[in-house]
Amino acid sequence: MEKNGAAGAWLALGSLAAVWWLSVRMLWNDWEIDPQYSYGFLVPILCAALAYQRWQDRPAPAPPAGWAAAAIAIPPVLLLGAIQPVFEANPEWRILGLAGALCATAATFCTVYLIGGKPWAGHFAFPALFFLIAVPWPRNAEEAIMGFLMEKNAIAALEVLHWCGYKAIRRGNLIALPNGTIGVEEACSGVRSLQSGIMAALFFGEIFRFGAFSRSMLVALAVGVSIVGNFLRATGLSIIASHQGVAAVDTWHDFAGYAVLVATLGTLWLVSHSKNKRAGTLPAPTQPTLPPFRFPRPAGALSIFLLATSAASLAGTEAWYRLRQPAAPAPPAWTVNPGTPGTKSIPIADRTLRILFHPEGFSEKFRGPDGRQWFFFFFRWEPGRTATQALGIHDPRTCLGSLGMEMKRRLPNMSITARGVEFPFRVYEFEDSGRQLLVFHAIMSDGPNPHPIPYLDDPTPFDSLRGRWEAVKTGSRNNGQSLLEAAVWDTDNPVAAAETLRQFLEQAVSTTPKNSTASHQ
Repeated sequence: MEKNGAAGAWLALGSLAAVWWLSVRMLWNDWEIDPQYSYGFLVPILCAALAYQRWQDRPAPAPPAGWAAAAIAIPPVLLLGAIQPVFEANPEWRILGLAGALCATAATFCTVYLIGGKPWAGHFAFPALFFLIAVPWPRNAEEAIMGFLMEKNAIAALEVLHWCGYKAIRRGNLIALPNGTIGVEEACSGVRSLQSGIMAALFFGEIFRFGAFSRSMLVALAVGVSIVGNFLRATGLSIIASHQGVAAVDTWHDFAGYAVLVATLGTLWLVSHSKNKRAGTLPAPTQPTLPPFRFPRPAGALSIFLLATSAASLAGTEAWYRLRQPAAPAPPAWTVNPGTPGTKSIPIADRTLRILFHPEGFSEKFRGPDGRQWFFFFFRWEPGRTATQALGIHDPRTCLGSLGMEMKRRLPNMSITARGVEFPFRVYEFEDSGRQLLVFHAIMSDGPNPHPIPYLDDPTPFDSLRGRWEAVKTGSRNNGQSLLEAAVWDTDNPVAAAETLRQFLEQAVSTTPKNSTASHQ
């Protein structure tokens, strides 16, 4: 490698690392807080390993491309830089992570094409595209797939219990046993082992350089093994609960999950290794005789542009938000206290808190003046990206639907004011085993001037795009958020129910004096 070529290669690697960091930083929090995507931390390392393997048998480069190819990279790179400030205010918006990964992939293709032409672009395509396996799925698709898998696992587990002579009744994703009730949750849906299995299948297929058909069969095997494994997991936990009690499920729950994951990955490795050993498809790394490495000027110009855009985007984003918000987030101007007279505390399972990323809060039940039973939940997340992402997970339509309740209709929003704080509630009507259930659901931003968080399905003035853009313009990021949810059975009068909830909040809500709040800023 010539000296100029070596310097150019390091410049290209540095510029691509900067671009990929812009993409990775938008996915980091999902990888960190969502167990389903924890494998994402491993994917960039695997991409680098696959790229190095491809480098060992790279083809001869084509004649350097012209400036037109460099110009093609400008729009995706500018878009990647432009979405950084939008991501800061909307870290739970997964479309941004997908857009960032696609932009970084496009920039990589253009850089490689400028250096080695079409032969290099095709040769190094897989390592760049492999990163997309670490991008979280859109929430609607993820919830639909999880819901489908949880339902089928619950049905299959119930059938096996009946075959074995156990008494059990399915209610949504719950299985009611004589000694208690167990739930087929997100972790039991098989999504984690499914995603990890697909990643491993693609990785093994590339490592052993299988053909397209063999790679497709390996992916199909990963899907099948993960689904069967999680069916066995749900069934096994149900049998354990029948014999040893529901409390015993917690002892075996995580172990069974890891066992399914290990079994999935182990099966894929054994099949891949066996096929490679029989067919001898793993090529020995070779270093072909190639002309001296040259770094064309368009590739150098594009690399400098990538570095400059990445630095400007990060610095500009931080400056924008620092100028519009104090260094320390404002403390909440209100809170909801447990222990209101007439209430009874309800323990919250550790697994539930883990799914919701460990918020502060409590749950209680009480009876209204008319004798109807109420359940009330309050959660608060500290400032940070986790706060906004957690709210996207907890939705009564998904949570109650998984318990076998059927949503009948969405009622008009209702605003309830207690202790001078206005709480904008969404109101839902569910059917719970023939009983009518009203659910009040509100999400609030913390700070001295609390305001409602825009709902994704609400019309203006809080439609999603407008609300997200307003958060960018006002420099709103990393605020703490709070969630209030109340449910009451056997009433068809939402106005009267709202009045009962208002009376409860008047006793439970406490506010911080404005002068005390100001002193913290």
